[in-house]
Amino acid sequence: MNGFGLARDIAQRLRGHWRRSQAEPLRGRSAILMLHRVIEDEEAARLPHRAPYCLGPQSFDHLLMSVSEVARIVSLDTALKPHRDPRAAIALTFDDGWRDNAEVAAPILEHYALPASIFVTTGLLNRPRGFWWEVIGESLWTRQHPEWTRDALGDAGLPLPPMPPAHPDEAYSHALRRYLQVLEGHCPQTLNRVADALHGQLGLPPHGIDPFTLRRLEHGGLIRFGAHGVLPERLEPLSDERVCWHIRRSRSDLRRLCREPLEAFAYPDAQPSPRLKQLASRCGVQLALAGAGGWLSQRDAPLALPRIPISQPVANSPGRLFDWMLGFS
Repeated sequence: MNGFGLARDIAQRLRGHWRRSQAEPLRGRSAILMLHRVIEDEEAARLPHRAPYCLGPQSFDHLLMSVSEVARIVSLDTALKPHRDPRAAIALTFDDGWRDNAEVAAPILEHYALPASIFVTTGLLNRPRGFWWEVIGESLWTRQHPEWTRDALGDAGLPLPPMPPAHPDEAYSHALRRYLQVLEGHCPQTLNRVADALHGQLGLPPHGIDPFTLRRLEHGGLIRFGAHGVLPERLEPLSDERVCWHIRRSRSDLRRLCREPLEAFAYPDAQPSPRLKQLASRCGVQLALAGAGGWLSQRDAPLALPRIPISQPVANSPGRLFDWMLGFS
């Protein structure tokens, strides 16, 4: 953080403390934070194409300490219950079920004895496949046979990527982020097929957590698991039949693996439509989490409870975090 950013952060933080001292704006409030990955390399996590969904260990630790200054970090079930505590109740959730949730995030949570929930994309549980944006993005960023990636995307009728320079830099990372955002608008099944083929060609390890580790973490008592669909694809563009398959199959997978899976289902979509909520209800879901929103309130629809997405800028700025939590973002 440069000098100007640090000064602004301190000013925001002091302003947040002042507002909190004037009243008790956090009394009785609850929220759910949404994270994805905590990777080992802090600098790698800060790159533009990773920053929206990756934290490094220092960033994650920083986030936990900043939240703990003004709130209680609690389980998802506890965050959903009414309370009158002067400190907010904040639940941590992770989407997708990345291996680094177990390898990097879980030890930090265990160190502080903090609970969390992980919503798993069950089709990646210890299977030789990966998340399409990670396979494509990292093949290009690391220059690991980028021509294979370009050919596979072109053969599938998808837009061609910006080829990496000899020494990828922050400008290329920005370009890669924009390219991956463009791909998000294309057929998810096509993207998954390309990623599956490339994952095998490149000899990459599975991206998802394995069943043994899942059971070990659940047995530890701090982390619980819920369903997030079978494959990494948004539900909104899919047919009713495939949406129901995602919901029913992923919940069934978790019931076989976990002693006490979470009843809640986490949509891959930021704002589920009325159709998705209706289909979730048809599949027996009574509680579902969206991918965007703010504080929880009694007016929230139980099939679209809001969550706050946490990115690098928020995790690394107590000032921004305080302003958000006090409702003055």
